[in-house]
Formats: sequence, structure tokens, C-alpha cells
Amino acid sequence: MESDSVPPSEPFSLIIWMAIMLAINASYYHLLISLVLVTLLAFSALISGSEVAFFSITPAQIQDLKESEDKADFRVRNLLERPRLLLATILISNNFVNVSIIILFNFLMNQLLPDSSIQVIAVINAAILTPILVFFGEVSPKVFANQNNLFLARMTARFFKFLRGVTYPLGWLLVKTGLIIERRFENLNHEIDLDEIEKAIDLSTTDGSTQEDVEILKGIVHFGNTNVKQIMTPRVDIIAVQNAYSFGEILELVRESGYSRLPVYEETIDKIEGVLYLKDLLEHLDKGDDYLWQELIREPFFVPEAKKIDDLLREIQANRKHQAIVVDEYGGTKGLVTLEDILEEVLGEIRDEFDESFEQSYKKINKNSFVFDAKITLIDMCEALGIEEDEFEEFMAENGTLAGLILELAGELPKKESVFTYKKYVFTVLTMEKNRVGRVKLITENA
Repeated sequence: MESDSVPPSEPFSLIIWMAIMLAINASYYHLLISLVLVTLLAFSALISGSEVAFFSITPAQIQDLKESEDKADFRVRNLLERPRLLLATILISNNFVNVSIIILFNFLMNQLLPDSSIQVIAVINAAILTPILVFFGEVSPKVFANQNNLFLARMTARFFKFLRGVTYPLGWLLVKTGLIIERRFENLNHEIDLDEIEKAIDLSTTDGSTQEDVEILKGIVHFGNTNVKQIMTPRVDIIAVQNAYSFGEILELVRESGYSRLPVYEETIDKIEGVLYLKDLLEHLDKGDDYLWQELIREPFFVPEAKKIDDLLREIQANRKHQAIVVDEYGGTKGLVTLEDILEEVLGEIRDEFDESFEQSYKKINKNSFVFDAKITLIDMCEALGIEEDEFEEFMAENGTLAGLILELAGELPKKESVFTYKKYVFTVLTMEKNRVGRVKLITENA
């Protein structure tokens, strides 16, 4: 058979033809190259398997390595102390070996089949070398390593300690570059992860899961991204007492408000000087109107409006405070936040006998018309309308209430009967209470 004969068209016959051609044209020189290729393939398999072996070692196995006095175990432990550098060493070595295999195999084919075109050589490389590299250089050694990780890690530890020293400059550069890129995209990846987790919660919901269970899980996911401003009671809704009040006035206000803790201010609410606890008043209820209740005032707890509520929860636990005064960048009182407000972000609305019911905050005129108290949160408003919260997503972060949404749309203090349109919703201001939006009528355009 001549070297330039046309190969058969069938795949199996093609392989037989190539094997015969290689045997006819082979020489000791070519056999030496073939031996080098087999050796490099063995190194590729060893390196690929070692990657799985080292990084599949369990915490329990690591603990055993720490307690062992064997030198091989010590070397494995030493390599795992710098996992990024070890991974860089493995990847650099594996790529170097695989590239060498490809170059040598291509050179060998050109030597054995000198009259073949570049296209034929490329087909041969793809048909022979790719399956060999995938099966013998990747799949098989990784399956073996997964079942014998400690054995392979101990066997190759000395080898990789040597390679780590040889490839250290390039490995160090790769590790540092990776860290820089990781830090650049850390915040973006975090946000993406939160969205993915929320989608996973929706997808994993079973028939036995209630909507409350799903909302609790979503609340936990977004807990660390919520700041105090989003959940606080705004300044205008704070019920506080002036330090000049008489004891009788204090008792009357406590009865009317139903709150167990009341901020105490001097002159204006921007000057909060303490908090009055109802339980401190109980043993003094028989005292006269001239009783100096101011002596019972406790030290206030101030927090900035931008503080994340997960951090606030830890501080509340550490300071044993159930209430915090929210201040702006100028030190003025912005609002008030309680432990109950924080818990509601996870557990949902917690209402007691003193809370205004959800139904009292709005009135449904017909299926397309509603009248809302402007203090209602946008989340509660969406629930009343039966729509998704992301319908008003752009207002959620800065304006947690309907009043905030109206002010954002108006760009100034609105007047009574002012009308504003957003998407398919038409808002009409029905009442104004001094400088506050009172009640708002909402009509959908498809009414």
C-alpha cells in the first residue's frame, strides 16, 4: 500500500488505514516521539486527577492530616494551606502538558503523513487526539481521584511542591490577578446571587408551602440589604413627650398612645434627651401631679438612617435596647425604629390591639378605584391592589410610603385635588393635613 493512497470513507476503515500508514512510515525516531507523547499523557492524567484529589478532601480528612505525623500528610497539608496557589500551579502545569501533547502529535502526523494536507492533519488530530485527551487525560483520572483522593494527594504532594516552586512567579501573578477581578465584581455578584436565590425560592415552592413561608424566606434573603430608613416610623408620626409635661399629662398620653416606650424631648423633637419606659411609671402611679418623672428617663439609642438593619439588630441585642432614634447627617430626628419593625421585615406584619388594621388604611370603591391613607406603605398598597411589588420598584428604596411616592411625582408640596399619573395609575390628592398628604384616590386607567 502506498502512502498517498486514498483512505476509505467509513470511520472504522479510516482508523485501520491510519494505523497501517503509521506502522509503515514509523521509525525509531518517531517511536521515541510516541513514547514521549504517552509519558506526557500520563502526566496530564496525573495532574488532572490531582486537582480533584486535593480539592475533594473533606474537613474530617483535613483534621486527620493535621493529627498525622507522616511526611506525606504534612506535604498535603502544606499545599492546602495556600489553595489558590495550588490551583494555579495545577492549571499552569496541566495546560503546559496538554499544549505540548498537541504540538508533538501534530509534528508526528506531519512526519508520518508528509503528503497529507493541513485539513487532513487537522481531522486526524480531532479524531484521535481529542478523545484520547478527554478520556485518558481528564475523565478517567478524575473519576479515580474522586474515589481515592487521599491516596492520590499523598502520592503527588512532593511532585506538586516541586512544581509550585518552579511555576511560583506565574502562579503568584495569576492569584493576584484573580483576587483583583474578584473584588471588582464582588458587589455585582452579591446582587445577582440574591436575585438567583429569590428565584430559587419561588421554583422550590411545594404544594405544602404557604405564601407566608415564601415571604419569610425572601425576607431573610434581603434582610442584610434593607436600611433603617426603609422601615422606620417617620418623624411626623412619632408620639413623644416634652420634658416640661406634668406627671398627670404623661399618664394621660401613655393611656391614649398605648406605647410602652416614649421618646422625651426638650423644646423640639430634634432634641431627644431620653426614653420613658411605661414599666418605670407603674410603681409611681399613686404620686401627685408634681412628681418629678424626669428622673425616670433612660439614655436614648441613636442610629443613622443609612444603617443596615442586620447591623442594627446586633447592636440592639448587645445594648439590650428595643427602640432607636433615627437621625440624619445633621443630627436631627428623622424617625424611630423598634425591634418589632426589624422582625416584621422577616416575619411580616405584626399587629397588636393598638395598631391600625390594614383594612382601615384604605377603602375600596370598586375594582378599579381606591382611597388610601397616604401613610400606607407601598408594599401594603400593592397588596391591596393585588399587584406585584416591582410595579413601583423605582420608588421603594427612597420612598416607602404612598405619601413619598406622591411627593416624588409632584417634585414639590402638592395641593388638594392635584392629579398625578404613573404608568396606568392616576393619583388624586383628596386631603392635605398642613404640610402632609392626607388621603389619596387611586384609579387605574382601564376603569
